[in-house]
Amino acid sequence: MSLTRCAPPHALPSSSSLLPILGIVFCVGALLFALGSWMLRREAQAQREVASRGPDPDVTVSSDVDVEIERDRIERLAMVGQPWCAIELQTIVDTASDEQLRNMAEDALLVIAARSR
Repeated sequence: MSLTRCAPPHALPSSSSLLPILGIVFCVGALLFALGSWMLRREAQAQREVASRGPDPDVTVSSDVDVEIERDRIERLAMVGQPWCAIELQTIVDTASDEQLRNMAEDALLVIAARSR
């Protein structure tokens, strides 16, 4: 009589110690994704509401700020002094409604012309 002995079935090694960690990492990632998506949607909705309301009539843009920005632009164009700067300055001379800006642009054109000689 021959006895055949069967080997007990081998189970694959369990990675049960990693499963809870992977589960926690997955849950945290899913929560962060959901939170980020919710925040983006809320911000987009707020921007749509602001855009649909239009400009606020109580807030007025000061023309002094615009004039200061244009003065700074004229000064920078004069510093660069390239031919395209002279074209921009001539455009300011032709189209500016403020006499002081026109005078500044004309002076800047004279500075550019003096440097190119």
